[in-house]
Amino acid sequence: MNIFLFQFSPNCLPQVGKFRNHPSISNNRPNTKIPCTKNKLSDSALALDLAINVQKINTHLEQKEKAMKKSKELLFTELCQYLSLKEEEMNRKWRKMREEEKWVLINKFVDEWGVHFHPLSARSVKEMVDEYLQDDNKSDPPMFPGLKRMLGMSKDA
Repeated sequence: MNIFLFQFSPNCLPQVGKFRNHPSISNNRPNTKIPCTKNKLSDSALALDLAINVQKINTHLEQKEKAMKKSKELLFTELCQYLSLKEEEMNRKWRKMREEEKWVLINKFVDEWGVHFHPLSARSVKEMVDEYLQDDNKSDPPMFPGLKRMLGMSKDA
């Protein structure tokens, strides 16, 4: 069996022209600057604007955390009333329960009480009770501690 190999010579293929040799394309484009805003803001004005926006975000996050904490507290209080237990008793009982027992209890609670509070799932109730009963001694670190210090918003600065 004879195999015929056809080889192209480099000269028989058309050569792709280089852009720098093409007369219609110029490499000497003017360096244009496009402003990001209509107004030219100084660095201090931008920093102030950033600080205001960060403060708004932090305030919103703080309000959200307070609302979640209040929701967890309300839910835990309702769970205690459902079981006719005081909060301290419920706390001790909850910590001694196995996971399966917690799920049974939560599912019964959600089945009866959940019709008044939508959307309410057993998983979210269990998570909220677990979070509520965790030690509140742990405080979450601020979202941007270094940034707050740089902008002079931190009490540690």
